[in-house]
Amino acid sequence: MLFQLEAIVISAIITAIVVSIIMFIIGIYVTRWYAKKKEWDDSLSAAFKVNLVWLISGMFFSILFTILFGENLILDIVELVITIIIGILIVKAVYKKEFGESFVFALVIQIILFLIAILLGIIIGVILGIVLVGLLL
Repeated sequence: MLFQLEAIVISAIITAIVVSIIMFIIGIYVTRWYAKKKEWDDSLSAAFKVNLVWLISGMFFSILFTILFGENLILDIVELVITIIIGILIVKAVYKKEFGESFVFALVIQIILFLIAILLGIIIGVILGIVLVGLLL
């Protein structure tokens, strides 16, 4: 029983890290696409800066929440709100836009990435859970 619990925790942590890294890469492209649509700076450099902050903060909160509380949708939504707030600040700094424009930008990007992350998290989590539990049995 203890090994199964450890497998679940390890699976959750690995899932959080893998999803965060994949979302970083996808986030760069989504950020560039949306910046171009809004006629903002759609450079790789600007998108990289914004998404690097989101990667670091997202991994931190995802791992923290998983370790402290386990994996659930409510905590994913709390993490989304936190990353939107962080996103507003970084978008304001990188793109030099007002609060309202930064808020809309961060909100749209994070909602798109949130939906993709949930799907990836479920897929990767199930696969890792099956593999790790199978190895420990």
